[in-house]
Amino acid sequence: MKKSDFLTKFEDRIQELVNQDSVRNETVRREIEDGTASASVDNSTTIAAYQYQQALSAGFSDDQAFFMACKNSDIEIEAPYNQPE
Repeated sequence: MKKSDFLTKFEDRIQELVNQDSVRNETVRREIEDGTASASVDNSTTIAAYQYQQALSAGFSDDQAFFMACKNSDIEIEAPYNQPE
């Protein structure tokens, strides 16, 4: 398929994605300006620190506790046991 055919075929979907990105960018800009983004980061950090300490107290290793804390704080990372050594 030629590039021009691709663009013609998917023009509506491409425009929809561009519009979604514009809305996301504007939302992030506003959240940074009004402090909402900073509060979200602060809250996630507090939750992660608490979860980390709880996992360590439960006997998990440092890597496992860190992974669990991130996951419970909606921070996406790869599990330590899935990473190549």
